[in-house]
Amino acid sequence: MKNSLLVCVIFSLNCCGPILAADAIDRLTAGRLEAVHQAVIKLKSDRRPLSRSDKLIDVRANLHVHSAFSHDSRGKIDDIVTAAKAAGTQVLLFTEHPADHYDIFRDGHQGLRDGVLLIPGAETSGMLIYPRQSIKEFLKATPQELSEIVRGRDGLTFLSHLEERMDWELRGLTGVEIYNTHADAKDEKRLLSSVKNPLWLMQAADLYQRYPQEAFSSLQDYPKDYLKRWDELCQSTPHTGVSANDAHQNIGISVIMADEGKVRVEDPLGELLLMLDAVVFNTIKPIPKDAKVGDSLFQLRLDPYENSLRHVGTHLLVTELSQPAVWQALNNGLAFVAFDWMADATGFDFVAQSGGVRHEQGSQFKYSQETKLTGQSPLPAKWKLIRNGELISQSDGRTFETSVKAAGNYRVELWLDLAGEDRVWIMSNPIYISEN
Repeated sequence: MKNSLLVCVIFSLNCCGPILAADAIDRLTAGRLEAVHQAVIKLKSDRRPLSRSDKLIDVRANLHVHSAFSHDSRGKIDDIVTAAKAAGTQVLLFTEHPADHYDIFRDGHQGLRDGVLLIPGAETSGMLIYPRQSIKEFLKATPQELSEIVRGRDGLTFLSHLEERMDWELRGLTGVEIYNTHADAKDEKRLLSSVKNPLWLMQAADLYQRYPQEAFSSLQDYPKDYLKRWDELCQSTPHTGVSANDAHQNIGISVIMADEGKVRVEDPLGELLLMLDAVVFNTIKPIPKDAKVGDSLFQLRLDPYENSLRHVGTHLLVTELSQPAVWQALNNGLAFVAFDWMADATGFDFVAQSGGVRHEQGSQFKYSQETKLTGQSPLPAKWKLIRNGELISQSDGRTFETSVKAAGNYRVELWLDLAGEDRVWIMSNPIYISEN
């Protein structure tokens, strides 16, 4: 039984798999990962740096980040900042799980650290909340009440995990998650089943070490349901769309030498998964002859912070790297979401031109017959123009331009061909054009 399981695991990890991958397991093959790796290298070489025609600068942010304050993470702030810098992130917006022994605002990570702006916040009551002062005494309020308290005190609130809250309609939110990495992973039934198997994890280690980003990002799918709900909400009132990394660095295993001829298999939080005979483990990974009790024999992290943070980001259009500037961008929809693991999206632009006035993402203005939409991209891409949630046109290239025929909420998606598979790369925030 054990040998047949290993044969199946090894075959699945090395088979080239289909060109049009169906899910993460189909993408997690040596041949497929190598093809994606080469495609990413090609995109990097084809990328052209672009400058903006306005005075705004593009800074990359990660929202929904957990550290050791949260019960389900052991992340140290120095390690998280190092990972952020490696991923090209300049702003980290933390969302700790509240607990009695700390205050998410007073004790939370904040200020500039090694060039990265840290902003404290919490994941609670179905939202990501970023207060400007302590709200510990209000954490038992209803979601609507809590949002109003945070917003009334110059804070930000975003509806989180839409897959669990498709019917929620909270008044006065700053916005919503339009992509959540954890929600994306929850749809990967075969992957979730596999990562619970220590034998699969040990055999997958080589692929995750050779292709760390491609392996992590194999879970990425188009967030169709999230975007549909976001478009519906924006019909009533503007909601800034952001990405949620849901970064914890808590998926994987460690194998530690134990006594009595056993090895201890733990998760990244130190919880025991199983005890295994050392003889059995030795057939999978040779144990050094001088191994002592307590020695680490094997370790694999499937979601290291660097790969999690690089996977997707929210690009903010700001005047400077500061908390007030971040607030202005998020309050006004001056942002776009990008899967930067494929290619750096810095330089992307999507605006409306009307009467000689430039209207950025998030802008609200009245329709006129001369209104047009324009855009630029650092890479050739497929541009999809979406009005009120409906796809109305497509075009290819580094630039985009079209006349506006009617009022509506307009946003664009940019898609890339990645080793034969079409993948969404950039999702803009809407431009809101009303009737006269």
